[in-house]
Amino acid sequence: MKLQIALDRMPAATALDVAAAVAPHVDWIEVGTSMIKREGAAYLTAVADAAGDTPVLADLKTADDARWELTMAYDAGARSATVLGLAPATTIDTAVQVARERGRELVVDLMGLDAAARAALADRLPSDVVLAAHVSKDAQGDGGSPLAQLGPWADGRRIAVAGGLGVADMPVLAGTDIRVIVGSAVTSSPDPLAAVQALRAAAGAEVLR
Repeated sequence: MKLQIALDRMPAATALDVAAAVAPHVDWIEVGTSMIKREGAAYLTAVADAAGDTPVLADLKTADDARWELTMAYDAGARSATVLGLAPATTIDTAVQVARERGRELVVDLMGLDAAARAALADRLPSDVVLAAHVSKDAQGDGGSPLAQLGPWADGRRIAVAGGLGVADMPVLAGTDIRVIVGSAVTSSPDPLAAVQALRAAAGAEVLR
């Protein structure tokens, strides 16, 4: 199991402090869509500097103009970026091409897609593309879990899960190759590092790397 911490809906300076504190103990740092919209591409560089050797993902949720947006994020220091699965096929395919040209990662956010659409993307996209089952922020109040979106389409794929996840979800994910994206369970904690250590302990992992 890989652990990715999402920075969103918080002051920029606080997010940098959280990134610096937790980066040595997690696998990825994510700069959330709202943070990028508010702070701009230069903020990706600041987070990448704070994260040190831990790679940074830019959660662009690109729906159009993929070459421009992904190039902007990769140039700013992001090692990965997201495109929406709801985007036109040509946008997703352009994103795949740009990521390959740059030697960077691409994540396709499956938010809002039904099982058939998730399966169709899994069937046609290259195996190095990460597919992210995601319950959106606005939909989390309905009680859905990204884990419920997994199915046969996920077999043999690089998978991430996001949306309201916390300590209680970790045991079922322990021992898998899934990338687990956690946001407010860490960033809203008075001690983000302790929250990360609790997540790793719940997954049966060492709390320090």
